[in-house]
Amino acid sequence: MKQKCKAKLTRPQHEFSKHATCFSTFDVPCYGPEYVEHEDVVDFFETTILHNSRLNTYQWLADHDIVPSNSTTYTLSDFETALSTEYGATPYVGCSGTRYNETAAGKGSLDNGRTQVSEMWYYYHSLGRPQDGNSVPLNRTGSSSCAKTAGAIHYFERANGSVRTTKPAHGNGTAAGY
Repeated sequence: MKQKCKAKLTRPQHEFSKHATCFSTFDVPCYGPEYVEHEDVVDFFETTILHNSRLNTYQWLADHDIVPSNSTTYTLSDFETALSTEYGATPYVGCSGTRYNETAAGKGSLDNGRTQVSEMWYYYHSLGRPQDGNSVPLNRTGSSSCAKTAGAIHYFERANGSVRTTKPAHGNGTAAGY
């Protein structure tokens, strides 16, 4: 009996295969006859760094008095207003954790959104190649996974030991944070 082996991707391989393939300008044929091996991979990560450096999310939130806290709660619109003011369009704010209507505060509520901020997605139209960094911000598509009720969202502080800074002694070594 033949078994199929599923290759385990490293974190950089995963990011490239998931995200770089969205833009045809990272496809090898788009580079033409002057293509240098792996140029597309280097361009992808340089482009990622370029766009990430322009999206100073933590500072933008802090400028609007939204800071990580284990006691203060926020409203989804607080995040959306702050980020849209700074970015020029409303990004997707994603949440994980408990659903609001499963919490003591939300008991009986119809709001089944999640209560812990976990991600932000910025949308834009690329003007030309994304590698060149010319883009126009766009409003998010779809709706947030976060609770909509006032004061329902937590933006927790990082706890000591919650962020891995070294490669694990055992395992596949693909954990984020190092």
